[in-house]
Order: sequence, then structure tokens, then C-alpha cells
Amino acid sequence: MRIIEGTPQEIVDFERLAGTGSQIAPVVDAAPSPEEAGSETEGATATLSGAAPLAAADHVALMKFIYGRAGDDHERTVQTERFIMRLLAEEKVIVAFGRSSKTLDGLADYLMIRDNGPQRYGAVAYLRPGNGGMTVRLGPDDLESLGLGEHAERHIQPRNVAASDPYKLNCPLADAGAAAVALRLVRAALEAVRSE
Repeated sequence: MRIIEGTPQEIVDFERLAGTGSQIAPVVDAAPSPEEAGSETEGATATLSGAAPLAAADHVALMKFIYGRAGDDHERTVQTERFIMRLLAEEKVIVAFGRSSKTLDGLADYLMIRDNGPQRYGAVAYLRPGNGGMTVRLGPDDLESLGLGEHAERHIQPRNVAASDPYKLNCPLADAGAAAVALRLVRAALEAVRSE
């Protein structure tokens, strides 16, 4: 057993240089297709639950994943970390690492955010640390009922997807304002799946 001390970024950099760490998967700014999500999420690895304080080992695994996938963009890394930690602290959610057979560590390049209840719909959002993109299970019609206002809506990007795709909105975590809007969107998506 070898103990490595340092910040999460230093550990990730060390593992990358030593050839023992995760490889950065190519980043795609979209939620996985239903076929991709089904095949990769069935065997999802460790899940982090907002029902209890995050264990130290789970926090390290989460930070390693975020720092390993986010690359050199410090702002995106910080916003992703803060967003997930706030979500876990304030909501009853499960955050799971997506799985992929195409990466050395077996993990996909996204985190899945799900309701911590009966799993009728899968993820309410997908978050990609590589580009800070958060794709939400909401559509443009849902925005009217949220009353976000023009200032908030400038952070939201409609996705050009098939009408049957429930993930019609993207909200990149570019800054603290966008992260606050993303949090409201995830809460709305959670509320929607809980009421169905």
C-alpha cells in the first residue's frame, strides 16, 4: 500500500504522469443517448447519496473524477465541485459515475444525478466535468412555470434533440450564476419526476 499526499489536482497529475490514473475521455456536450445511457448506467459504479454526510473516501473519489475529467479549466473544476457538493448537501439525490468500456478506468465522462427514491426515470441530469455541461430532464415549456427571468435564462441553452428526448435543456456551469440556475433546474426536474 502506498499513500500519496497532496491536493486532488496534484494526485491526479501524479497518477497521470505515473500511468496509474484515469484517462480523460473525449468530451461530448450532450446527455448520452437512451441506448448509451442504458448500457453504461446499468453497471454504474459507486453512488454518492445526499441522504448522509459524504464519507471521506467517497469525497476523494468524487474529486479525483472531477479533477481528472475537467482538465486545466480551474473555474469549471471549482464550479463543478461546488455544485455537486451543494446538491448532495441540500437534496435527496444520488450522484453516480457513469460506466464505459471505452476508458481505462471503466468510467464515462459524466456524472448522473438521480432522485433518491424509486427509480422510474433514470437520471434527472447528466453533468460532464470536462466542459461543465449539465443536461437536464426538462424542456423549454418547463421554463415558463419556473419564472426564472431573462437574467437566469441566458445561462440555459436549448438542445437540438428529437422530440422524444426528455433532456432538452443544457446549463453549462460557467460561473456561480449559472450554477445557481442549474441548481434550480435540477430541483425542478426532481420535483417533476417525483410527482409523476
